[in-house]
Amino acid sequence: MTSKALAGDVVNFPGALEGKVTLVCIAFVRSAQNMIDSWVQPFERKFGKDSRFAIYEIPMINKAWKIVSWVIDSGMRSGIPVEKHGNVVTYYGDYSGYQKILGMEDTNLAYVFLLDQKGIIRWKGQGYSRPETERELFETAEILI
Repeated sequence: MTSKALAGDVVNFPGALEGKVTLVCIAFVRSAQNMIDSWVQPFERKFGKDSRFAIYEIPMINKAWKIVSWVIDSGMRSGIPVEKHGNVVTYYGDYSGYQKILGMEDTNLAYVFLLDQKGIIRWKGQGYSRPETERELFETAEILI
C-alpha cells in the first residue's frame, strides 16, 4: 500500500516498516479513534523512547471521499500533534481487499497489528485494549526486539 502521511510524505507499506518492530493501527470510522488510543498510548509509554519501535495509524477512507481528502486531512492535522503527522497515513480507496486479507470484518472496530523488523505480522488485536491483550502485545514486542 502506498499513501500520503499527514506530514506530506509518500509512505509505502511494508517498506516503511522495515528495521523496526511496528504497531500498525487501522480504523475505518472516526468513532474507532478511542480504540486506537487504548493501544497506542500504553505502547508509546512502554516503547516510545526506543528507536527500535515505530507506530503508524492508518485511517481507511472510502474512495468516494478522495475528492475532499484535503478537507479531511486538514481536519486530522488540526487535531493531531505535529510530531505525529509523519506516522498518520490516510488511505483513500477501495479497502475491501485489505479487509479480506487482514481479517478486518467489522468496520466499526479498530484493528492493531504488531509487525517484526521485516514487516511480517506477528500479533493482531481489535477493538479496545484490555489488560490481558496489552500484556500479550508487550510480551510479543519484547520477544521481537
